[in-house]
Amino acid sequence: MEIKVMGIVSPMTTFEHNCPGFLITSGRNKLMLDCGSGSTRFLEGRVSSLENFSAILTHLHGDHYNDIINIQYGSFSYHNQKRLEYPVSIYLPATPEEKCKAVVEEKDAFAKYKIINEKSKITIGDMQISFCKTDHAIETYAVKVQEGDKNIVYTSDTSFSAVDRLAEFAKNTDLLICESSLLKEYGFPEINSHLTAQQAGTIARKAKAKKLVLTHFWQEEKIEKYVKEAKQEFFNVIAAKEGQVIDMPMLQKE
Repeated sequence: MEIKVMGIVSPMTTFEHNCPGFLITSGRNKLMLDCGSGSTRFLEGRVSSLENFSAILTHLHGDHYNDIINIQYGSFSYHNQKRLEYPVSIYLPATPEEKCKAVVEEKDAFAKYKIINEKSKITIGDMQISFCKTDHAIETYAVKVQEGDKNIVYTSDTSFSAVDRLAEFAKNTDLLICESSLLKEYGFPEINSHLTAQQAGTIARKAKAKKLVLTHFWQEEKIEKYVKEAKQEFFNVIAAKEGQVIDMPMLQKE
């Protein structure tokens, strides 16, 4: 199992960066966690990209799911050319209803859909996937991907009010990919719709995670500032970078 970073900023793409997305590859299976604006440009851009492909949309804010339309139309086109035999799988929350409906009822798509909630359990090849509801402006889920003794947790967007729930969900995880939209230096209140980098570090510490990967940066800020702030709470931390590949077996040897 390996993870490729597809996008790391919000709320819009920039010349250098895409909105959130992480691609997990396990054997022949490809699982994308969020499909933010611009993130699909790191796919191969050919039919093989959509073979054995699944996407989990953690919530329906545009910066986390805008590129799903690219996946849908690509699947539609390749299937019409008789080059894609099986539909892509798209998992998403039921609300906001109008946004969920727009995705699920898209006509130019060769896809199957499943609604997720905090009780959902998904099996994709050797990957076992579970969910934890976060505290955010709309229905949002953190995602855990387990393969054998390897474990990845992606928080998606969340308030610090969910700290205990997330720390338990991510307990002893090998890799915690955590949003860190805010910086404490600007005086944000402790409870917001997003985390500060320090709060991301606190969640990693409470979860006893082995490694913390920060993401969901504000594009005007220097990314180094997020890492420095998170290290006030947790020592083993890096910032996600587009195109970066994290190999789980190698990670466990660190």
